[in-house]
Amino acid sequence: MGADRTFNLPSRNGGTMAVSCPPWCTMPHTTEAAEDAHHQGPTVAFTGPGDSTGYFDGGEPYEVLFAAISADPAGGEPYVYFDTQGEATGARLDVAGLDAVLSDLRTYVDRLQQMRDRLAQITEGEQ
Repeated sequence: MGADRTFNLPSRNGGTMAVSCPPWCTMPHTTEAAEDAHHQGPTVAFTGPGDSTGYFDGGEPYEVLFAAISADPAGGEPYVYFDTQGEATGARLDVAGLDAVLSDLRTYVDRLQQMRDRLAQITEGEQ
């Protein structure tokens, strides 16, 4: 990633604008307008199992949780964009915000494991 990551992109006024990417940016800045360019690193997503048929709208499950390190080209501190339900209405989280989300997710996983174990007890008792 040490290569120059500066792109001359079209701007809305008909000119061009140089967008310089930080080393962690993996966005392909080749066609989008410079004013809309933002930086994004590798993403992580969790896709749920879908509805009772295994699918959601459009015939495919969608991402329930999504996160990526992001920043806008105007500068400022990078953040993690964290989205739920694939709605693109997520939050910009700093380290403390991510710590809070991770704590909540760990609690969720622990409770889901308890639920799984209880379900196993219930269904094994029915056999």
